[in-house]
Amino acid sequence: MSPYEGLNLPQLMELMHGLEFPEPVPWVAETPGWWVLSGWLLAVLGLCVRQLVLRRRRNRYRREAMVELSAIQRQAETDPAAAAAAIAALLKRTALVAYPREQVASLFGSEWARFLTESANDDPVVADAAGQISAAAYRADADGRSLLAPARRWIRVHRA
Repeated sequence: MSPYEGLNLPQLMELMHGLEFPEPVPWVAETPGWWVLSGWLLAVLGLCVRQLVLRRRRNRYRREAMVELSAIQRQAETDPAAAAAAIAALLKRTALVAYPREQVASLFGSEWARFLTESANDDPVVADAAGQISAAAYRADADGRSLLAPARRWIRVHRA
């Protein structure tokens, strides 16, 4: 005979005890494997952040050139020829920052146009306007408004 026979539901409920929960899982890693994994993850994160910072520093000249190109764009509405000469000078200065001086400083004319095209990975927008850009500094009838998009494209896509 069971000690529970003959008891009604409220009496049986009084005999029950409360639930016992396990201890909560600690937030601190207790085994060496977790510490090794955490260290590895922090090292990888540190390397990624370092690469991002270095990349941002390397591309600072591009951001500065884009700001200057925006100023030239405002000038292009009033004086397109001066804007064309300013675009040509800006691209030459940008190239001097990105490439060795010996490679870029002496380029002009068709050699400069070929350099612009090749350094932009033969981008069609740059290739179509490279001849105009290379002659813009020497022509009084050059239109800077038509050179803004190719110049912006070259600044973005050239490989340094």
